[in-house]
Amino acid sequence: MVNNKSLAELGNEYETAATIIKRRIEKKRKQLNELYDSVCSAEAYELKRELQLLYAEHREATAIAEYLKNYYEPHNGKREFFSYK
Repeated sequence: MVNNKSLAELGNEYETAATIIKRRIEKKRKQLNELYDSVCSAEAYELKRELQLLYAEHREATAIAEYLKNYYEPHNGKREFFSYK
């Protein structure tokens, strides 16, 4: 049996994913702040790289969630298409 979901439900799932990613960002930032007390530059570099990826994932999940949840809202005739860059 296929479980069909509405766009709003999919938007809510993306919103939940964005919240989970946000928590991961907070955890990684805390780890990075703790590293500044030591001299582990390689580990700090790796955490910064992970944070950049998480920030991008968070922006994407948030944008998709908003797009899906507001898909049927009135607009000014120019619907912006979500594009990956």
